[in-house]
Parts: sequence; structure tokens; C-alpha cells
Amino acid sequence: MSTIVTRRIEGSGPYAYRVTYRSADGRHHWEYLGPVGAVDPEGLTDEETAQLREEGFGLARHRVTTSHDLRRLEVANGLRDRLEEGVLAPTDDRRSTVVELAEDAPTTARQLLEAEAEDMAQELDKGAGQAALTEAEKGRIDFTETTIPEAQAAKAAILDEGIDDWTSVWSEDLTGVGEARQAARDNRQSIGGDRLDNEEGPDERTTSNDEMRSEAEKQALKYAKEGDADARAYLLEERGWTASEIETTPVAA
Repeated sequence: MSTIVTRRIEGSGPYAYRVTYRSADGRHHWEYLGPVGAVDPEGLTDEETAQLREEGFGLARHRVTTSHDLRRLEVANGLRDRLEEGVLAPTDDRRSTVVELAEDAPTTARQLLEAEAEDMAQELDKGAGQAALTEAEKGRIDFTETTIPEAQAAKAAILDEGIDDWTSVWSEDLTGVGEARQAARDNRQSIGGDRLDNEEGPDERTTSNDEMRSEAEKQALKYAKEGDADARAYLLEERGWTASEIETTPVAA
């Protein structure tokens, strides 16, 4: 037996979850469906679709949106505050550094977002500088394909993106700091790193676990620690947890 539950999390949302009661073990299994208004009706039963509509929530339709990662949350939200109402996509999330515009956003808004993204990319690429290579790292690099300054700049950029084992995402065929950063961002979730940003305050999980965890996350953590693969996938893929956090975070009473 399952039902659709909609919740706001830390002021954002609402988000839709399918909650299924498992009579065999007496547990409730939470499945994240997405932001309300962007839930794909193809994945819902007729009853679930009717429930969302009765609660006044629309369902997703195909949208062609524009989005850019502005790298820093205060910059992303500053831009959001400057845009007119209705310009942001329904699925845009203020907790994310990625700003997503609605499909019918005006050209001026698209140009503003693109310019902001380009400025941030240039600022961060200049700020990373170079990081010295260890003898072990030098032994792992093919300097017939790259140079020491290029490798040092790539290392600095990847470390700046929060990945300590920088050679795990870098290769000699990457061109420039920009591609090194992109490789770090593309692989950050699987490796478990978080972007380092000394100008931002502490990450949500460093302030107060009990205050910042949503109830859904707390429930998912409990089941993940009991071996529930879906709960673990939800935390890793939807909520941005790392495997280490799942293992070390205590379950709230």
C-alpha cells in the first residue's frame, strides 16, 4: 500500500515522495519523485495522479530550460533576487548553485545568467593558481602529453573543487583549467567531494545535523543503515550525501 506525500524541506519545495508500507517488516519506504510540478506522470498510478491534482499540484510537461552553475550559492541567490517573478523555472532550487530559467524567460534574463556564469568561471579559474606536485604525482604523469605548469594548474583547480585525489579525475588529454574543473564537477558526487569555498559559511551539515536534516532524510538514513539500497541511493543521488556521511552520522532518536 502506498500514498503520495508532499513536503517542504528547509523552506524549499514542496517535494513529492511515494511512501509504501511494507507489511513484511513493518517499515515505510520513501521514494523521492521530484519537485511538485515536475513529477513525471508516466511514473505514477492513476490514483497517485488524481491525489496530486486534488491537492492542487500540477504535473510535469516537457520544458526546454536554460541553466548555468554559478559555483557559489550567494552569487546564485543574488541573481535570483534580481530576476523578475516568473523568470525562474518551477524546478529552480535556491539551495543549489545551478540557476534554472523558465522556458519562456526573456532574452535579457538568459544573457544575464550567461554573463554571470562566464564571470564566475573566469574568477574561479584565475583564483586557483597552481599547486606543487609531489614526487609520486610526477611519477604518475606522462609529461610527453602535458607540462608541469599545466599539471600544477589542473591540480589546483580540482583541489579547489573539493576533490583531494585529483589524479582520479584528471588525465593528460584534458585541455586547460576549465576542463579540469568540469571533470571534477562531473565526478564529485561519485567520489564524495564537496566544492571548497572559503568565502562561504559552513556547509549545512557542519552547522547542526539535527536542525538541517529533513525528516525524509532522517528516515532514509535509518533504512540505509539497515541495508535498504533505495534509501541509500536517495541520500547519495537526491540529497547530496557522501558514503562517509551515511556511515558516520548517527540515527536521530
